[in-house]
Amino acid sequence: MILYRYENAGAEKKNPKQKYKTKRSPGNVPYVVDNLWEWKRPEGYPNRRHSVCASPSPELAKESAPDKEQLFRVEPKGHVLLVQIEVKDAKFHDDCKNLKKNLLELLGKGWVGKSIVEKNPIAALWAPCLSEKDVKELFSKEPLAAIRNKIWNSITFWDNARVFNPGDPFPFEKGEIFFEADEWCLYPVE
Repeated sequence: MILYRYENAGAEKKNPKQKYKTKRSPGNVPYVVDNLWEWKRPEGYPNRRHSVCASPSPELAKESAPDKEQLFRVEPKGHVLLVQIEVKDAKFHDDCKNLKKNLLELLGKGWVGKSIVEKNPIAALWAPCLSEKDVKELFSKEPLAAIRNKIWNSITFWDNARVFNPGDPFPFEKGEIFFEADEWCLYPVE
């Protein structure tokens, strides 16, 4: 199993890299979707906000990071949690479009036109990096409590995500991989 990632030239000089201690907000997934994914993240799966993304091939790595300069082989070390999804990049997952649409439909057409005071109890759902506890609390109160089960059931990101071990074959031929590891290293690919 070889993982690939594009980074800026010279990124290997900072090896080994340490596990991300702070949350990183998503750059390619809407905050509201990211928050809903975190709310439904299964036990034992890596937290995307602390994860490193990689690809099973150099070609997919390049597609996911077109603004980066150099291809690297990625080696996670220590305690490692690896997951692969079926789509080549999380930004292409159907949830990125469908969850926003479903949420607004369930809140009703008039919700978007309400004042900030009226939107306030729900607006936090669009803030970056809410915890599972934060989202759970938002959905415990009206008006979100009324649509909680419908939104929960419409989150599909984790349905086909597969946990696997270093050395195992990839669950999918093409699909984004993300992992949490105690540390990880980058090695330039010539």
